[in-house]
Amino acid sequence: MNLTKLFKTQAALDEHIMQEHPELQGQNNLDWKLLALQVELGECANEWRGFKKWSKDQDPRKEIICHACKGEGGFIEDSPPRDNFEPCMYCSATGIQARPLLEEYVDCLHFILSIGLEIGTKTTVDWDDIEFFETDITEQFIEITSRILELRSWESSDTWAGLFSEFYILGKMLGFTWEQIEESYYEKNKINHLRQENGY
Repeated sequence: MNLTKLFKTQAALDEHIMQEHPELQGQNNLDWKLLALQVELGECANEWRGFKKWSKDQDPRKEIICHACKGEGGFIEDSPPRDNFEPCMYCSATGIQARPLLEEYVDCLHFILSIGLEIGTKTTVDWDDIEFFETDITEQFIEITSRILELRSWESSDTWAGLFSEFYILGKMLGFTWEQIEESYYEKNKINHLRQENGY
């Protein structure tokens, strides 16, 4: 896990946002970033669905099968010799159109990194020090919310590292590998740059 590279990538996006929204320059942007993180965390919980005890549909939204190829990744032409496989352009031949839970998790990561930059964190997380306690995913979402509120009161690198550690644990609890998280982060980062260029 390379936090230095992630911070550098996020700093470039934050700078792009500042260029497109000059009214944000020279002001405290921490409050709205903390609120945005809370909203994104709620959206992540919504895709996880495990807290929806009133619903019979509590399965996480891990993957949405491609509407075009029906999860096959492409098409075989109907005309002979029927061995010509045409990759699906909608899902890049993966058969998966979206990974909503991972995408919302990564949206949170964008804001966590941006918040770290905003407070000037110099902390590197010692992965060997991250302790996994017996808890359930609902409790972990609540713990992260508490850490967000704590960061509002105590703007420090150590408080940020605590938030990041709890968020990392949530990712593992949701079944994500760090490789999946990084790959999805970089993909979404490109999309976020394009959105800024297109007046999002």
